[in-house]
Amino acid sequence: MYELVSPVNFRLVLRYLGLLLVGIGAATVIPFTIAFFFVEHAIALVYGIIGSIIIGTGYALYRFLPDDEIQWKEAMVISALVFPVAAFISSIPFSLATRMSFVDAYFEAVSGVTTTGLSVAPAGVGPVFLFARSWLQWIGGIGILIIVLSLLAPAGISASRLFGASVGDRKIRPTVIATSAILFEVYLIITIIAFALLMIGGMGPFDAVCHAFSAVSTGGFSTRPDSVAAFPGWLVPAAITIGCVLGSVNFEVFTRMAKNPLLLFRSLQFRWFLAIALLGSGVLAFTLLETGNSPGGVIGEGVFQAFSALTTAGFSTVDVGAWPDSSKAVMSVLMWIGGSMGSTAGGIKILRVIALVSIVHLVFIRFFLPRETVTSLKIGETTVTESQVFALVTFLFLYFIILVVSAISFMLYGYSLVDSLFETSSALGTVGLSVGITGQSLALPLKVVLILDMLLGRIEIIPIALLLFPRTWVKRTKS
Repeated sequence: MYELVSPVNFRLVLRYLGLLLVGIGAATVIPFTIAFFFVEHAIALVYGIIGSIIIGTGYALYRFLPDDEIQWKEAMVISALVFPVAAFISSIPFSLATRMSFVDAYFEAVSGVTTTGLSVAPAGVGPVFLFARSWLQWIGGIGILIIVLSLLAPAGISASRLFGASVGDRKIRPTVIATSAILFEVYLIITIIAFALLMIGGMGPFDAVCHAFSAVSTGGFSTRPDSVAAFPGWLVPAAITIGCVLGSVNFEVFTRMAKNPLLLFRSLQFRWFLAIALLGSGVLAFTLLETGNSPGGVIGEGVFQAFSALTTAGFSTVDVGAWPDSSKAVMSVLMWIGGSMGSTAGGIKILRVIALVSIVHLVFIRFFLPRETVTSLKIGETTVTESQVFALVTFLFLYFIILVVSAISFMLYGYSLVDSLFETSSALGTVGLSVGITGQSLALPLKVVLILDMLLGRIEIIPIALLLFPRTWVKRTKS
């Protein structure tokens, strides 16, 4: 399906990238409005100018470049380009609003659009910046392609292939436009639910909006330096946890829950998610006993942080950097696993973990069966094909190779193995938790490593590799 018999049609890639630029430019209207609300006219002017330029450029590319049906290879390239391009555009107002270096602003924008939440922003940034990066996480969580397909894209084969490259081939409605629209509606509804819960928990409207955006996108950016720890009581952490869990569930389940509200608990991914979350909470709480806190305290910390790690949201109520290495190791494993396929969560994903366990189970079962017995790999009622198994093994191999190389990069700068693995696991899993390594003072090469990890974690590895493959762009000449 993705064979590069010939290079991608560059003009066609630019044309559909132009349509996405219109969507990205239109998204700047919201922070533009917020800047006016907070009487930050200079920042509003920046957003207005950038938005106008991006919309104009995008419209010109889409309007005047020749049209044709995009193939899978073009769709994959476009889906891989949209996140770094959106981050580049967003980094311009970030840099101007905070006087950060462009590299730091790009780091922050990548962290936003990939729904990671690692931050190198200076202290004392204003409310417009705090809102804008939470907003960036929200639109990055549902996926810019989904928003554009819902609102702007014409129906047809090209839209179908863009949807498949971004989300997958499974359609909830007869067309990809209708499917994109229902997914967007679900995303909006759970955002409103999260906002309402946070308001009930005692947050003000501004904090509630920003945290709702970050929670359902499993992003983790907070309006406070101490994250959720800045809000007293248990209602806010509970509301945050519910929002993160809603964001980490396969959205297709929500579309069918109107007829059967209990369908959520019949979802294989959700049942595994709950089992892993509860097991992880217990193990994490056990490792935290050595900190000397009361059993009630470590249970509360363990539950919140385990769900935060597994949903890849990255909110925190404590200083994770002060935890023992055993606790950091448990958190790293949970960050590797991540949430459900078809959700905003990152990580390897629950469905891949289920598939891997099923493969191991099948290997052992075959030892007790006659050689001529034909056995198929199934997940629930779905049969897994040989090509899907190859894709799974390839993904897992590349994922952990990237993780090891990234961790070694940090170790070369003097960081411990556990802290290096934790920080890079957080970036590659698009989580955002930190042991205190990530910040303005972090060495430039390590910031670049984390930027690459965040992009690889959000876009996934194969589309990024496709961008870097020479035959994607240049036709191979016969010698």
